[in-house]
Amino acid sequence: MQGLAGATGGENATGTAQRDAGPSGSYGGKVAAKVKPHIVYPDAVSGNPRAEVEVRAAPDGTITGTRLIQSSGNKAWDDAVLRALQKTETLPRDVDGRVPSSLVIGFRPKD
Repeated sequence: MQGLAGATGGENATGTAQRDAGPSGSYGGKVAAKVKPHIVYPDAVSGNPRAEVEVRAAPDGTITGTRLIQSSGNKAWDDAVLRALQKTETLPRDVDGRVPSSLVIGFRPKD
């Protein structure tokens, strides 16, 4: 499983860095560790295809929606990742105690 992509970060001219800051560098690993036990994929897979998924969450971490952004090319793997996110139900809090409202995460079967 691979870290985050597409997270916004930095500070803008109005000083809203706290609101606009993206997740910490370790957050992708926290999410992957929580989701990975829920991935059920019994088939052998050739290579290490990456399914990229957008995850939307409420401020308390409850997953409110998932959407496949880029298919791995293996529908069964894509579906297994989406099912695992549904089973996970909530995202962990980041180091600052917050949960990003939206993030994109890549999952690979051999990571």
